Amino acid sequence: MYLKETLDQFASPANILKLLKKDLTFNKHCIQERLEINTVIKADRERKYVYVIVEGFMKFIFEGIHKQEFIFIIERGSFPVLPIYSEDIPIYSKIIALTDVVWWRIDFQFFKKMMALEDTRNYVMLHQLAETRRKLYFIAIKEKLSARDSIYFSLNEMMNFGIRISANTMELPKFLTYQELANFANTSKSYTSKVLAELREEGILDSQKKPWRINDIQQVKKLIDVTKLRPFL
Repeated sequence: MYLKETLDQFASPANILKLLKKDLTFNKHCIQERLEINTVIKADRERKYVYVIVEGFMKFIFEGIHKQEFIFIIERGSFPVLPIYSEDIPIYSKIIALTDVVWWRIDFQFFKKMMALEDTRNYVMLHQLAETRRKLYFIAIKEKLSARDSIYFSLNEMMNFGIRISANTMELPKFLTYQELANFANTSKSYTSKVLAELREEGILDSQKKPWRINDIQQVKKLIDVTKLRPFL
């Protein structure tokens, strides 16, 4: 068993870069890049680089067995793709910048070499496994929910990326739109708009302008009991 704080701290961008910089050839193998909003990065099974996000939000889309697309949000500290083994890589995936993004592009072989030297307990991989498990668990939950509950659940999850401005109010991330929430909830935009209109009428949500604002966090949490849906978190 490991403490979450231990893995989070070890796998933080600052610590990973600190470990990589122990090699004098760091600048040859690691490059910081800026991506503009809506930049699309397509990926196949050939991996030349590892990326770690240090600023901004992206969404990762991968194709399931029956051509169905699954989506989750990745943010600061995330590795968009860090496979545990080569066969673990999705056949098709793409990453889209939801905001302007800053990330480090790292040569995959250099990363493997340095982690073998500096991360002998595999904390980075354990952290990646835990985060991937959590994201896939949420996807599995949404597949079991009704369309309305999936929207409620997704709205609760979006609060993890927002900014709390008082005890019971919050600004949701600026990238959030009706279409993005519908995609995340795997529902239609029209139905998502209908459900959110009800929340606006009740004064719970203000989505007329960006950033959207939750006026009653507790009421949003009561829409669906998220704690019962994620017992291991």
